[in-house]
Amino acid sequence: MGTANLFAAAAVTDWDGQAEPPDGTPPKVPEDRYELTRWVDGTGEVLLMALDIDPEAPAWGYYTPPTAGYWQRSRAVSMMLHRWDAERAVGEAGPLDGELACEGISEVFDVLAPRQIGRGKAWPPDVCIRLRATDSDDWWVFGPGEPVADIEGTAGDLLLLLRGRRTPADDVFRWSGDRNAALAVLKGPLT
Repeated sequence: MGTANLFAAAAVTDWDGQAEPPDGTPPKVPEDRYELTRWVDGTGEVLLMALDIDPEAPAWGYYTPPTAGYWQRSRAVSMMLHRWDAERAVGEAGPLDGELACEGISEVFDVLAPRQIGRGKAWPPDVCIRLRATDSDDWWVFGPGEPVADIEGTAGDLLLLLRGRRTPADDVFRWSGDRNAALAVLKGPLT
């Protein structure tokens, strides 16, 4: 988290209009548990200061219009997912914020999956799938042509599926159409 916080902060504060991101050399992370906690807290403060800016301000980004707003959204989604992971590790994880989960789903299809395809880590999908959030009626399509399968669930559960925290077999999803084709698309890796 700390390294990602510093990278996002630098993507906003060090943006110089170049096509390449700021120096991606990972910082030295403290090994001592107490110092590590302080360091992560400090990176959060740096991130908050860097992102306290107009969302339209220029910044370096992935496959998006390069703006600070991208990082504001991306880091908020990431922190929400890390919170869910921590809650799940110690007991019951609470629900994800629906509006922010919708933003996270859009980020997967608009930014992360195209980036994985562009880097040669995933194949472009052969067919189109549609995801529908039952708690907001938002929907997303991914792949060419008309959808061959639909997956329905809350926006939070759909985001957890796309980010590898739920499985397609979880009973929180309702499937229709060609499930095997949809599973091939979701195999990705999308993120």
